[in-house]
Amino acid sequence: MSSLYEYLPLFEADPEGRRAATEVALCELMQSGVTTGCDLSAARDDWLDTQGASGLRVYAMPTFRSGRWYTPNGHEVRYACDEKAGRDGLDRALRLIDRARQHPSGWLDGAPNPAQVDTCTEELLRDSAAAARERRLPLQIHAAQSVVEFQEIMRRHGKTPIGWLRQVGVLGDNAIIGHAIFLDHHSWLHWPTRNDLADLADTGTTVAHCPTVFSRRGILLEDFGRYRAAGVNLGIGTDTFPQNFVEELRTAAILARIAAGNAHAVTAADIFTAATIGGARALGRGDLGRIAPGAKADFMMVDITHPAMQPLYDPVRSMVYAAGERAVRHVFVGGQQVVRDGNALAFDYADASARL
Repeated sequence: MSSLYEYLPLFEADPEGRRAATEVALCELMQSGVTTGCDLSAARDDWLDTQGASGLRVYAMPTFRSGRWYTPNGHEVRYACDEKAGRDGLDRALRLIDRARQHPSGWLDGAPNPAQVDTCTEELLRDSAAAARERRLPLQIHAAQSVVEFQEIMRRHGKTPIGWLRQVGVLGDNAIIGHAIFLDHHSWLHWPTRNDLADLADTGTTVAHCPTVFSRRGILLEDFGRYRAAGVNLGIGTDTFPQNFVEELRTAAILARIAAGNAHAVTAADIFTAATIGGARALGRGDLGRIAPGAKADFMMVDITHPAMQPLYDPVRSMVYAAGERAVRHVFVGGQQVVRDGNALAFDYADASARL
């Protein structure tokens, strides 16, 4: 019930295709109101320049790992190890992050991204976490994203993926866990312990919740309201096509209620807070995600007269549940306009989509 092992490796592109994909993604993010994004795609020669040209604040998060997964027959996952590639990847990632922070656009930053908990050695995880803390950077990793991975880490270490990451020193207030769905309380696992949520909350670790990509495989976070009540910081991500951020908010809200079996498990305001304050907190940026003295002038303007925004009892609910990105008219980053009348200014969305 996971698309990771059979299908994910199929989605490769040449440099021209990757450039077009980046332009499409950045357009979609901006046009759906995003002002800061995290790019976990593969690095290439013009990667930072494309990000910088967008006008969006972008955290470049270059991926590296000590090996790769593969399936020889469609029902078994195996791992091909290359520890040197992981070490070299971390070194390259840190150099690229230095370049991002020095980029002339002034909009770029970065974070190391050891790809997945099951494709990185303990040494690589420890060194990545140490490098991020030494440089005061976030750290991104994917974990607890499949039953296969949960069982694999339990087989190797006798720990859940979250428990293992805590033991090796990855969890912390600068750590972002992509997905964190298959915690020890998840109904698919039938596991006896209930420690993972507390481990995330106690360490201040953020969960990057990307509901759409998993819902397409019938997989739910169990559940957003439960994580929030436990004190876990949550942010919202896309991680799939289209990169429509407002649609992710709607999906997150609806699936949270389905997973909890409770219409009051989460509010639109809870989801909107995760999308703004939660994401800013994940990046250690108190100057983002809010309109306040001392914060950056990053904001979107929504047309409250749009028919889909009516009746306007609560503009956040109207946008999340009804209007979506159709009502997003203008977006500003650092006071500079990056979307006008619903269209990204840096790239031609239609042309980039056609090239892709």
